[in-house]
Amino acid sequence: MNNDDEEVGKTSAANNMLRRLWWGGIPFGALALAWIVLVRLFEIRPVFLPPLELMPDVVWRMFLQEAILRDVAISCFRILVGFLAAAAIATPLGILMGYDSRMNQIFAPIIGFFRYIPVPVFIPLCILWFGSGNLEKMVVIFLGAWFQLTLLIQDAASSVRRDYYEAATMLGAPRHALVLRVLWPASLPQIFDGYRVTIGWAWTYLIVAEIVGANTGLGYYIIKAQRYLQIPQIFAAIALIGVLGMATDLLMGKIHRSIFPWAERSRGFLA
Repeated sequence: MNNDDEEVGKTSAANNMLRRLWWGGIPFGALALAWIVLVRLFEIRPVFLPPLELMPDVVWRMFLQEAILRDVAISCFRILVGFLAAAAIATPLGILMGYDSRMNQIFAPIIGFFRYIPVPVFIPLCILWFGSGNLEKMVVIFLGAWFQLTLLIQDAASSVRRDYYEAATMLGAPRHALVLRVLWPASLPQIFDGYRVTIGWAWTYLIVAEIVGANTGLGYYIIKAQRYLQIPQIFAAIALIGVLGMATDLLMGKIHRSIFPWAERSRGFLA
């Protein structure tokens, strides 16, 4: 009986995956069809929009002849370090701001001030202070992610119901332990959602950083292709960034479902 239930579960999961791939693939199919129609019907020049049938060969040459995997690895490394640095500082600060109103009054104004300053304006200073290597790119990613992530975590921490604290106190939990025993586990699913959103922003700031003053990475590859009017390579690199970002989001979503299954079940019937 257990084996039968396991097989049924696997079949259901496979069918669910195929259904998601089908529905998720419809917009991509529509986009490809629109691309083909635009090129064929309006005879758009390849310098503006290359034919879609050329793209597989372009992607093949990018990986075999142009060593695009090196740029992918460098960009992913920059994303990882910059995002982890932002999360390491934003998590405790955001939790304290959400738990203690005095901490929120101290830090909310300065964070609110800096988060409205566009991150690209810091790039000249980052290049001046840190050079044009990996450290500068990581600092830009950190600045782009840290302010926003702090506020997302602060919101998650402040949304924890006060009766949780009262119940824990009645059961004997000391006040200094409420953050670790009540606030942290109660807000962690929403905090992880904040990580998932912010790592998407980190990809945006990475490309912005790599377009200026860089000699490696996907942003630099796009600028180099633009310099030589290699338009198919630009489209292929943009698509590659989208695939990497989508893969990152799917990975974060899978981790969220594995760690917080109760949070996933509470998201709604059609989720």
